[in-house]
Amino acid sequence: MSLLKRIDRNFEEVLCVVLFSIMVILTFIQVLSRFVFNISLGWSEEISRFMFVWLVYLSAAMAAKHRRHIRVELIDQFLPRRFSKWAGLVSDLLWITYALFVSFFGWNVAMMIMGHGQLSPAVQLPMGWIYMIIPFGYVLIAFRVAQGIVARFRGEDELTEEEKLRKAIEEG
Repeated sequence: MSLLKRIDRNFEEVLCVVLFSIMVILTFIQVLSRFVFNISLGWSEEISRFMFVWLVYLSAAMAAKHRRHIRVELIDQFLPRRFSKWAGLVSDLLWITYALFVSFFGWNVAMMIMGHGQLSPAVQLPMGWIYMIIPFGYVLIAFRVAQGIVARFRGEDELTEEEKLRKAIEEG
């Protein structure tokens, strides 16, 4: 499997696991230092909070990749397959439009905050980099939804879980 395919397949999952692991370790260190050593580490709480925010947006992109976002499935159940495919396309195009809209304005907000030079209180990180997850996350969501559209029209979403597993084993 090529490097690009591996990155495409595992990008959100790896980042979420790494961010969540670091967040748990930092939170554990904060609790340990506060209640055992009577020392408060303000920086660990701040970094954990920032990681949590990034984790939320990356997890939303991961949900979009696996088509696990909340959606109305009634159309899929009552319409014939070829009509529901088009209704799903309209829904996905609206989702992409919304994601790109939020990404555009999120970029503007992040750039405005960078322009003001605002820093986080404890670690002194530029807050614009923290806010950058909004445009990054929503562009990633739009990309994953677009990948889902392509997969749907190629017929790849019609595979059973067993067929998907067999196909993945053959590719790997």
